[in-house]
Amino acid sequence: MALANQLMNPCLLRGLKCIIFDCDGVLIDSFEANMRYYGMIKERLGLPPLTDEEKSYVHTRTHKDSIRFIAPGELFRQAWAVVQEFDAKTLLPYLKRSEGIREFLWWLRNAGFKLAVNTSRTDSMGMILKLMDLEGFFFPVITSGKVATPKPHPEGVHRIMTAHRLAPQEVAYIGDSHVDEKTARAAGVRFWAYRDATLQAQVHIESFWEIKAAMQRSYKGLLPTH
Repeated sequence: MALANQLMNPCLLRGLKCIIFDCDGVLIDSFEANMRYYGMIKERLGLPPLTDEEKSYVHTRTHKDSIRFIAPGELFRQAWAVVQEFDAKTLLPYLKRSEGIREFLWWLRNAGFKLAVNTSRTDSMGMILKLMDLEGFFFPVITSGKVATPKPHPEGVHRIMTAHRLAPQEVAYIGDSHVDEKTARAAGVRFWAYRDATLQAQVHIESFWEIKAAMQRSYKGLLPTH
């Protein structure tokens, strides 16, 4: 385990050619938006507020799985009806881009790294990337709607590696949850944890400014070969 700073051992970056990003909690801070959304569903169904367990679950799982978790059994049909009437644009004020992420992405792209996304979101990534001014950085963008089995299954990561003809040792996956940790482990790629010291990761990132500085130190004047 290492902290992402300018004292980080450059050997931790050896052979790295691609970085995969989770969306919620990594590219963007969407916790408040998610809590308002799923809390609204429970309120409309006459259910009590989200529990701590439910908050943790809905922030890291797919849309339908999250709704099934907070509204199980016969309640799911009612909850899904609520969702169809909901205007997602009302949540936009509660979304924000993670500090330093755009500058980090610019440097990574200019240095020659491949960038991709693997997220549990289903059909909102286009809107999110446009709203957060992050369009054009990532290929491919893998959502739960594009795979047969979403995270923590490694299918999404495998599809990214295939698209870029990469081996697992050439890839790092940045995530902020145990779901992401399990995904990286299942795919055999490096796992870098963002702002969660309880996760088992090769590198722990507290700031995108810090990981950017660490990588600039390692790759200054020496771009990775592809």
